[in-house]
Amino acid sequence: MMQEDFVFGLAGVWFVWLLGELALLDVRYGLLYDRLVLVVVLSAVYPWLLGMNALDTMLAGGLLGSGLLGGIRWVSHGGIGWGDVKLAGAIGLWLGMKLMVVALMLAFWLGGVVALGLLLGQGRSCAAKIPFGPFLTAGACFAYWFGMECWQCYERLL
Repeated sequence: MMQEDFVFGLAGVWFVWLLGELALLDVRYGLLYDRLVLVVVLSAVYPWLLGMNALDTMLAGGLLGSGLLGGIRWVSHGGIGWGDVKLAGAIGLWLGMKLMVVALMLAFWLGGVVALGLLLGQGRSCAAKIPFGPFLTAGACFAYWFGMECWQCYERLL
């Protein structure tokens, strides 16, 4: 048990570090670099090899993340960038289906609250661009560490 917790924690530190780098780059330059997203994708083998996720769960999470954001990009005619779509797929591979739902819910909620604050507090227009990557990475980090508890609370409500 102790070794499993250590490995989970070590993988989590790696995941959070990668996502933190991506969030900072998105805030500073407005870009999510494909090479760093590819590192997230390739390192998604860690949760699989460590037995944290089954392969089908990982693939479903990746498909959910990239599919949902890709659909939003298509419907909004480019309101979300391709980098966000690719990052959501990479995060879904790490988290799996259930935790990806938690990550996306939190990311959209955080993004909406911040956007509303910028609209009301700073008088920004609705056309202002806000990078979504930091919200996506914040949701993913939260979901990695606390997402299963959130999912279990949700299941108890059903």
